[in-house]
Amino acid sequence: MVTQANRTQMMRALFALREQILSGEFRPGERMSELPLVERLGVSRSPLRLALASLEHEGLLRVLPAGGYVVREFTQADIRHAIELRGVLEGTACRFAAEQGASRRDLRALREINEAVEPLVHRADYESFERYVALNAAFHERLVKMAHSPLLERTLDTVLSLPFATPSA
Repeated sequence: MVTQANRTQMMRALFALREQILSGEFRPGERMSELPLVERLGVSRSPLRLALASLEHEGLLRVLPAGGYVVREFTQADIRHAIELRGVLEGTACRFAAEQGASRRDLRALREINEAVEPLVHRADYESFERYVALNAAFHERLVKMAHSPLLERTLDTVLSLPFATPSA
């Protein structure tokens, strides 16, 4: 049984490890040893194991035949496929939204986001870039929500958890 404390520790370990993997702190091919990770993250072994299994499910880790995990290496083809798959899923979300008829509120929200993005495109400062990234993500999230498909949302969330698959990657 997973207690609330274990769940909290698992989520903390999951977020920390995901960030450390994506930032390159853990190198592709590096073995993820439990005891050093338990000490490093300040969590128990059971929540750590759940976090590692979740990262394996996300595609960031690979299970070793003898047990344990290793940081997965991504090829250019992996990156290209993740981006293409995101495009296909977002295209499907747009089709679902169009078939159901988008509400005026949703269309207005998309228009407002687009208008806010327009002046940022030609700026080269960090704040403008950060704002662009946030607005771009909001635009894509709104499109997917307009599809009214929880299955599509979950599938896209899985793809977006892969490196280089986010809209602003």
